[in-house]
Amino acid sequence: MSVLSKSRRSISDISALVRRNMLRYVRLPDVFALLLIQPLMVLLLFRYIMAGEARLPDYVEYLMPGVFAMAVINGSATIGIGVAEDLTNGTIDRLRTLPIGRSTFLAARGITDLAKNALIIPLVGALGVIVGFHMIGPASSIALAAMLLLALGWMFAWISMAIALYTGSVEATQGAALIIILVFSFASSGFVPVSTMPSWLQHIVNLNPVTHVDNTVRALTTTTQGPPTHDVLSSLLWIAAVLIIMLPLAITRYTRYGR
Repeated sequence: MSVLSKSRRSISDISALVRRNMLRYVRLPDVFALLLIQPLMVLLLFRYIMAGEARLPDYVEYLMPGVFAMAVINGSATIGIGVAEDLTNGTIDRLRTLPIGRSTFLAARGITDLAKNALIIPLVGALGVIVGFHMIGPASSIALAAMLLLALGWMFAWISMAIALYTGSVEATQGAALIIILVFSFASSGFVPVSTMPSWLQHIVNLNPVTHVDNTVRALTTTTQGPPTHDVLSSLLWIAAVLIIMLPLAITRYTRYGR
């Protein structure tokens, strides 16, 4: 079989699995709705209850990038639960008997996550507009911010899938997803400035890739000057570094699963 034929077959296999994954959200719309409830609750909580404590003018403008990041982390960190379910119900065992590439299943899950987050981001943005958020950046900057958020979600999707494959448990993956969402979302610059935190915590928060993504998205959507170069580079380098580690870990574990 030629390289071109193999590529076409891989694309066809991935497309079939993506359709299968997306049909779950069509048939169970409440699953997709639940992914929006958490960022919506956080948005309303911080916008109307915690805003006074933040002591920031136009706090909603500061807040929304953190809510965007939390929304994609929430959507991506839970993708491992679906992988764990496929492990326990025998779906992956059946797929492994088919003549498909070893990374096809995981690639389809990752692409499904991108498609899901591509729907979540504008929906969360619309909710932000309702509570007073204004995006003043140019269209190119807003598009770049969306792409960076998708890349962040892609990173957490592979972390989540690796966790599911190594634990093999729905319960453990759910617990890990909750920890990921809480730690990476709140230990960042998403909701309050880093300068207001204790000095020891500032060092940890500045190492969080979500902090750099928050800062970059905030500059892209709420200013016309654009983000600082170091935040852009830090965001991309952190995402690339994590993917370089997590992709082979997940693919290797999937290949060896059950042996």
